[in-house]
Amino acid sequence: MSSAVSHKIDDYESLLVALQNVLGVVVPDERRVHLVERIEPLLSVHKLDSLALLAEKLRSEEGEIRADVLDVISQRQANWGVNPETKDVLHNYILAQLPEKARIWIVGCGQGQLAYSVAMEIAGFERKNGEAKNFELLGTELSRDDIRQAEEATYSSQQLMTLNGEYRNSFIIMDGKSENGQLKNTIRQSVHFSVCDLTSSTQAMGQMDLIICPEILVYFSNGVKTAIIQQFTDQLKSGGILLTGHNQSIPMVQGLERVEHPEGVFYRQKS
Repeated sequence: MSSAVSHKIDDYESLLVALQNVLGVVVPDERRVHLVERIEPLLSVHKLDSLALLAEKLRSEEGEIRADVLDVISQRQANWGVNPETKDVLHNYILAQLPEKARIWIVGCGQGQLAYSVAMEIAGFERKNGEAKNFELLGTELSRDDIRQAEEATYSSQQLMTLNGEYRNSFIIMDGKSENGQLKNTIRQSVHFSVCDLTSSTQAMGQMDLIICPEILVYFSNGVKTAIIQQFTDQLKSGGILLTGHNQSIPMVQGLERVEHPEGVFYRQKS
């Protein structure tokens, strides 16, 4: 952690305590090596000289600085595609169970990559089964900049490197001059985007049939994580499904049950 050398250990520990006490964020040991390099740019943005001052600001102020810190900590690597376990259970069970015009919420969609990847999986499912279910997809992220990028639906060739070649050929229009790719309207128009802070009320999002939430909950303390999962559960329609990251354990809350289906593990609203 070369960038941490210039910071006092006490300052670093003070920041970790503030993150947990103020934001409910717990940074796992294996991820702390990247913490300072993610947060350091915020020191100059907010004209602060040390991590200790940043910790003090977090404790004394609300609003922009808290949102900025939460944003940089919870940022996911912007890769395309859903993990194999999620893909299997989606294709082999969940998508067939969802009603027509089901509402699907993709939490932590990055710059649109995850939400559009889910839309591509749905398009493949519909093509294979010869039916259009007209699902309504909502992708959310904390960063307004990420949401703007998602809505533009234009990506550089480097950003598209992790997109499956078949999907790239089917759903991306490449610009030979700029080497950028634009999502085709068939995919782009199937997804809407919104800024969302999971630590605040999300009830305005409305009721959902399916919520897909990848690894972002790993950063939150058990108390905050429980509150978020309870919100998800309350927003799921009866029998609605919550899909989390493959290795992500979640607290069980009232109204939610774990289902170990032959095609994969998911959680279901049981009221």
